[in-house]
Amino acid sequence: MREMSYRDKMICLIILIIIILALGIFLGIKPTYDNIVADQATYETTKTEWDGIQQKLDAIPGLQEQISSTAKEAKDIGKIFVSDVFKDINDNYVTDEANYTVDQYIQTAINDSELEVSSMNLGGVSTEQISYYYYTPNVVTYSLLEAADINGNYAKDVADLMNVQTVLSERQTADVQAANVDLNVTGTKEGIMKFLAAIKDDPNAVLVKSVSISDYRFEGGLEEEEGEAPAAPPEAPAEGEAPAEGEQPATEAPAAPETPAEGGTEIPAGYSTMSINVTFYNAKAIDDPDLGDTE
Repeated sequence: MREMSYRDKMICLIILIIIILALGIFLGIKPTYDNIVADQATYETTKTEWDGIQQKLDAIPGLQEQISSTAKEAKDIGKIFVSDVFKDINDNYVTDEANYTVDQYIQTAINDSELEVSSMNLGGVSTEQISYYYYTPNVVTYSLLEAADINGNYAKDVADLMNVQTVLSERQTADVQAANVDLNVTGTKEGIMKFLAAIKDDPNAVLVKSVSISDYRFEGGLEEEEGEAPAAPPEAPAEGEAPAEGEQPATEAPAAPETPAEGGTEIPAGYSTMSINVTFYNAKAIDDPDLGDTE
């Protein structure tokens, strides 16, 4: 075999360098390039996710302010139901002394109104559902109206009229604490009006559900208690007529008693007996929202 010339050696060297470069590209540079491409795709995906997270983070201060504002508004609206009468219950949740507390509270209005209590029934604390109060318009539709409503304007007008009723009727109602009081009292017209005014002006959630006045003219007089009426005295036989067998001879009828008959109560003029039903409501105040560090 002849010795390779210088020219052949240079050609072989160049081919070897090309092979080494090609192997370097395929074995080293290409995997690195592929990694760079994959990392770039990961970066773009991560950046998109981060931009979304950052957008949410930027919205947090506004949401915190909105939540705080809504909570404050709700607390102001519900303040009427955070009753001073039930302060101890709101503090410790125990209702053992509720009747005593309600009695002491309502007694002030009773005394100021100069009402005399003959009986008081305290029902303790229970729950009561509070329904929404709203006005339902009396809207009448008819076939010719529906036929004439080719643009839907009449249907929209009716929907607008019924909007409040529709929304509130679909809302879920809530339960609150309630303490019911039944009173039987005696007093004047001025007294009962003063009592009702005191309940109306009370800052707590309290409602007079019913008032029944036995004598709305406040004329006074004898008021019989519930029960059987006293039996009438036996009728005396006619003059000259003998008493029937087994009957006692007629005697002179006794004079009418000066005091009220048993089972009745003498009511002075200007007074009347009344039955009053009052209910106190209560709900614990909403907590302030824990929004973390708002700075």
